[in-house]
Amino acid sequence: MSLLAAERRLELIALAKEAGKVDALNAAERFGVAVETIRRDLDLLQRQGIMRRVHGGGILIDRIQSELSVEVRRSQNHQIKQRIAEVASNYIPKSGTIIVDAGTTTELLAPYLRNKSSLTVVTNSLNLSIAIGESETNVVLLGGRIRPVTLSAVGTHALNMVSSLHASVCFIGTNGIDSQVGFTTPDIDEAEVKRVMIQNSQESIVMADHTKFSQIYTSSFASNVEVDRIITDVGAPLDQIETLRGAEIEVVLA
Repeated sequence: MSLLAAERRLELIALAKEAGKVDALNAAERFGVAVETIRRDLDLLQRQGIMRRVHGGGILIDRIQSELSVEVRRSQNHQIKQRIAEVASNYIPKSGTIIVDAGTTTELLAPYLRNKSSLTVVTNSLNLSIAIGESETNVVLLGGRIRPVTLSAVGTHALNMVSSLHASVCFIGTNGIDSQVGFTTPDIDEAEVKRVMIQNSQESIVMADHTKFSQIYTSSFASNVEVDRIITDVGAPLDQIETLRGAEIEVVLA
């Protein structure tokens, strides 16, 4: 496939929009050029503010920076998210303490968390706390600054509270999953809360639909070796699933 340099760079941008990331080696084979040529293209696109270089390739800047509102995200893939929540409910213990992260997928656990008098649910989600707070379930809402885009509590107060608590399992949401980079989210403060939630739980479960795969955002909160299980749907890319399973993460398809 012979292209002019400018045409090739436009194709690289198109690939990044479609897949979330450009792999330099694969792109070199696709366009019939040297890997170094692709790397120079990515360097130029980075200087132009279009892409950001990462290990093995590049990603679009707007993939890193953009974050949709709760209402928009809630409307996306709703039925898939409901199936993921239904499967995830099988991992809710009958008693003890669990942590549930804020997110439009994790908040769908609400029907399965109501009226569990032997269960304590720790959460930083305003929506989830309202949905189950008046039931018989014991609910601990983390304090802190509320992020309008996610309606989650973050910051020093939230970190101090969750750092003093311990849970048998945590259910975590994510904006991005990449088999090499790990799990990412746009906001640094939110990433810190997620990280401590995982550290203070015996078992960690990430709930994410297929659109979160091959996405990389600004802040990492867990590597592949720090998560025990991912619950996703059948639309998740097979190559990513195989790589994650190779890292001894259990991937459950809803």
